[in-house]
Amino acid sequence: MTKEEVLAAFDRDIQRGDPKLGDSTAEDIKRTAQRLITQDRSGVIEALRYWLSLKHVGLSVIALGVIGDIKNIPELKPDWERLRADPEFGRRYAFWIDRALKAIG
Repeated sequence: MTKEEVLAAFDRDIQRGDPKLGDSTAEDIKRTAQRLITQDRSGVIEALRYWLSLKHVGLSVIALGVIGDIKNIPELKPDWERLRADPEFGRRYAFWIDRALKAIG
């Protein structure tokens, strides 16, 4: 799968989800990422990297949650470190960034 196909799979999870149940949607995305990473690691990594680059309150934080749960995506460490260094995003979402960084040691 390509990055675009992974993003489309994530989008289907978002579309199926109930906006009032944001945590449920995030869990669906995590399950999708865990399933897809064995089929196409690079596609999942690039999709998560894209979401991180958006610095979007919802999508970037979900990406950090996915990274924190999957725990074996060290390729994204430079992206997490850039987010952590960002004066606004890094301060507001330090918990999620630090959780993702800790997940890979």
